[in-house]
Amino acid sequence: MEPEWLTLSAIKNSEGEISHYVNVFSSVGELIKRQRYLEHAANHDALTGLPNRLLLADRISVAMELALRTQTLLAVCYLDLDGFKPVNDHWGHEAGDEVLKQVAVRLKSLMRKCDTVARLGGDEFVLLLGNMTNLTDCDSFLTRVLTEIERPTPIAQGFAYVSASIGVTVFPLDNVPAMTLLLHADQGLYQAKNSGKSCFSYCSALPRQ
Repeated sequence: MEPEWLTLSAIKNSEGEISHYVNVFSSVGELIKRQRYLEHAANHDALTGLPNRLLLADRISVAMELALRTQTLLAVCYLDLDGFKPVNDHWGHEAGDEVLKQVAVRLKSLMRKCDTVARLGGDEFVLLLGNMTNLTDCDSFLTRVLTEIERPTPIAQGFAYVSASIGVTVFPLDNVPAMTLLLHADQGLYQAKNSGKSCFSYCSALPRQ
């Protein structure tokens, strides 16, 4: 028999006296499922199922600690889609949502166990690439990301074509707090956009070694 949660409530009459009691039985299993659903919804993007900004803040702190402990590099990458607005404008938001979901699937397929991909909102994503030994490793990984995003994306109306611009900083070469790392990666994104898009650019504050 599945355990149940009993709630006992006293019912009072018009004179304020207890007239009877009401017992409400709730399935413990269903309550646990509901709690897990609410926890997942609070920490994940509703459209793509990826970690959201709240969970990203936790993941980046953990990843930074791991990088220091293992003496490896953590690449913090701010990704923005190029050509996404025309998809929304031409085919509508349903097509745009489909592109975002497929981009999320592609990004997730590239991630290793030590990595995280999160959606901040709109067409903005953040990648946390851990266990890097040098910047050449990061270059190779991000080149694969760009190639994967540029593949035609099937939608109901045909194919959508988007690419990505990525700003990058690397901890602990860029030895600043977590939120500043994101800010520096965003600055790198701005540089990538100005360089012609469909590319990645390291934050100017990052010393290339």
